[in-house]
Amino acid sequence: MHEDLLGYLLGALEPHEMEQVEAALRHSAALRAELELLKRSLEPLDTDQPPRFQPPSDLIGRTLAFIDNAEQERSEESLPGLASAKKSANKLPPAERSSFSTISPNSRGNRFRWGDVVASAIAATALIGVALPSILQSRYEARKVACQDNLRQAGMAVTTYAMRDPEQRLPPLASEGPEAFAGIYSVRLREAGLLDSLQSLWCPSLDPPAWLQRDIPAVAELHSVRADDLSVLQRETGGSYGYTLGVMDGQQYHSPRYQARATFAILGDMPARALPLATDATSKVPGGHDSRGVNLLYEDGHVRFLPIEQVAQTGDDPFLNHHGELEAGVTTDDSILAPSWHPPFNDVRQR
Repeated sequence: MHEDLLGYLLGALEPHEMEQVEAALRHSAALRAELELLKRSLEPLDTDQPPRFQPPSDLIGRTLAFIDNAEQERSEESLPGLASAKKSANKLPPAERSSFSTISPNSRGNRFRWGDVVASAIAATALIGVALPSILQSRYEARKVACQDNLRQAGMAVTTYAMRDPEQRLPPLASEGPEAFAGIYSVRLREAGLLDSLQSLWCPSLDPPAWLQRDIPAVAELHSVRADDLSVLQRETGGSYGYTLGVMDGQQYHSPRYQARATFAILGDMPARALPLATDATSKVPGGHDSRGVNLLYEDGHVRFLPIEQVAQTGDDPFLNHHGELEAGVTTDDSILAPSWHPPFNDVRQR
């Protein structure tokens, strides 16, 4: 199970194996503790900062040369007279000396020596030590870029929706009832023919859940399902991304009007605690992008990666309004992103 947990953290398991590990995590506190320990152990290998120690570029060549010299000396010691014969050969004429030089301590045969095994093992270890940080960093960067592509595509759908709207407003949340949740934007986009599936609303740095294959619900389905099923749909329909909760325009609550603002976030990654998979078993699993930061899509279409430590330092926290609450913006320029299940106001009935 230890190897499965390591594969789970690195995203190296098959989908059915990932589900098996998640099921085991839900039922075992010991496994969750071990997963957290593995995560901390891997952190030094997966960082934006360059390693403190850079191995020399000729490390492998020097290592192999050292081993070869040691093996040569050991072979000479095991063959009595070889060293003195070499000294005598140095006194011979060049033509005769060249013929002597073809004599090798390995002339007894081409058997694979123990030194070869050690050399191969050391070379492999050196290669892994040099390459692993680069491999992990490349994997991290590739998933971050794929997430940004997802957000841009979703942003184009949201913008198209706004351009078609008579008031040029983004897909709206209801102020109460079954449609009063952030993930309703995917339902609006689907019914407008602008979104086909939930898969494009899931960050590639997170392991996809099985329910990601299902269809986006229709508005009518939200009003007809049981309360428990409605809660599930509200939690999952927005994928892993957060969407703007809307804004207050004076005393009126509205969906934001599209103005192509470069500082108004409309979609983005959510912290791990807010994800649809945030259960007792997964709350300790790293969030998107190894919990280093979040990709945010702004109204003008550009995507910015914001490190976690800078979220509260931007002057406009994308996850809290100007009153420090996870609710709709208190002004028309106060953009707040929330996970799929979240209503525009904390005291709103969603059923």
